[in-house]
Amino acid sequence: MRLGLPLMVLTSLSLHVIALLIFLLSERPPPGSPTGSAAEPPGPMVIISREINPHPPQPASAHTTPPPPPKPPIVADKFRAHRPQPAPPQEASADAILAGRGSPHLTGGVVFLLDISGSMYEPYAGASRLALARKFIDRQIAALPNGTPFAIALYGETTKRSGPLVPANETTRAAAIQYLSQDYDCGGGTNLPAGLDVAEDLRPSSVILVTDGDLNIADAKLMQEARRILGQPGPQLSVFGIAPRSTTNDEQLLEDLVHQQAGTYQAMGVPGAR
Repeated sequence: MRLGLPLMVLTSLSLHVIALLIFLLSERPPPGSPTGSAAEPPGPMVIISREINPHPPQPASAHTTPPPPPKPPIVADKFRAHRPQPAPPQEASADAILAGRGSPHLTGGVVFLLDISGSMYEPYAGASRLALARKFIDRQIAALPNGTPFAIALYGETTKRSGPLVPANETTRAAAIQYLSQDYDCGGGTNLPAGLDVAEDLRPSSVILVTDGDLNIADAKLMQEARRILGQPGPQLSVFGIAPRSTTNDEQLLEDLVHQQAGTYQAMGVPGAR
């Protein structure tokens, strides 16, 4: 009985030691896992995602020009494109300016009567007789005092005129010079009585006739027609002969005409020109 009690105690202690060893062996971590008393069981896993820009901004360099700022939206132009625009003013033609003003009964007016028959287109002085005549009348018109009534009449076989007498000003002078520069078809013949008739119809105080004197009419017939049309006394007649041919009686015929009408004659030409 004395040995039984200690043996029981020893057996009990052995069982406790074995149980402790089993406990310790069960708590040891597997090989390769963290060791130490500070090791803690893993917590919940957190996944952090980030969107990656396929075109990351590039750093500015000395050779890179920064892009211009964006333009503001065009709003006004959008509406302006559909807004009706006024039509541009159209310049009036020389014929319209000279034909739409004035009166055929103004006093103190002058009519420039230009021969545009076929002979006036013949070469002369590097151009033509008509070119010389136009230049002469251009200068006469440019020198007209403001307010002076004037008009232009043209004749060949038929006649044409710019319109009624109009007061000279910057606009009408420019229109008259433009009118003279145009080529009008009045036929190739020379019907001076018809030209005098269209000029006298405007009731001017003077007529300035510019012609080469190549007339398709007999002397006596011309004198008779001029007296009938212009009257005696009639408007002051000034005749400028544009290079009349020296081999004909043209210049003498023009001098006789102005003598009958108490007018003046002056020969116009370029010395030595043919």
